[in-house]
Amino acid sequence: MKFKKKLKQWLPDAERFAQDSSLSRIRHILFNPLVWHINRRSIARGTAIGLLIAFVPLPMQMLLAAVLSIFSRANLPIAVALTWVTNPFTFLPINYVIFKVGEFVLNDHSAYRVMQSFEFKDKSWHDIAMQFVTWLQSIGKPYLIGLPVVAIASSVLGYFVIETIWRLTIYQKLKYRKERLKEKHAHKK
Repeated sequence: MKFKKKLKQWLPDAERFAQDSSLSRIRHILFNPLVWHINRRSIARGTAIGLLIAFVPLPMQMLLAAVLSIFSRANLPIAVALTWVTNPFTFLPINYVIFKVGEFVLNDHSAYRVMQSFEFKDKSWHDIAMQFVTWLQSIGKPYLIGLPVVAIASSVLGYFVIETIWRLTIYQKLKYRKERLKEKHAHKK
């Protein structure tokens, strides 16, 4: 199957990471073959987890995606890689879409909102947490409503896109085999 072969080429190999001595304490958890396996269900689950966590505005998205993929037996490399859908280059357009989706859901097209700045520099964890709450309040309801809507919708959509692609690939392979068998039987007659 071409799709599975391509995934094997793109995804990292578990054995290469298993040799890293810094991971020795969690090796038995992290290198469970089920979270590195490439099959329809694990790839679809990893896609769903990665896309869901990508929109969570918290640090350590990759760690959260890895933990969730281990518990749900999803493909770990896919889940971790897809958290990078939101990155410094996509931050503004994605957050604008999230905000607009929230406005649409709330049917709130009110005037301009001033967003508070958010800085980590020379601050304690408590100060950062308080600043985060202030920042969330400044962006208002549309963003807070749009965020879970976009995160869940992209997660579900990603899951079904992978399922569909995988099934279509299998269907094409079976169709090709069937045609070859027909040709083979036609040449025998």
